[in-house]
Amino acid sequence: MLPEGGQIIETAASTPPVKMIGHVTSSYYSANLGHSIALALVRGGQQRHGERVYIPLEGRTVSATMTAPRFFDPDGEKMHA
Repeated sequence: MLPEGGQIIETAASTPPVKMIGHVTSSYYSANLGHSIALALVRGGQQRHGERVYIPLEGRTVSATMTAPRFFDPDGEKMHA
């Protein structure tokens, strides 16, 4: 899981100082999806759906994909089945 407050940057190969484009606001494990999910505030986030962003952690950098806020069953097919 990504740490809450983790800084989000645009490129993986970065040497400090790095321009931050956002931060993780909450992070949880999704049993339905089988991996963690997170919410974040990102500059221009609505125009970044599908883009890969990076979160530097101690000793490594984690990548994440920006998605629309409704990423699981967006059409309600499972709910109305």
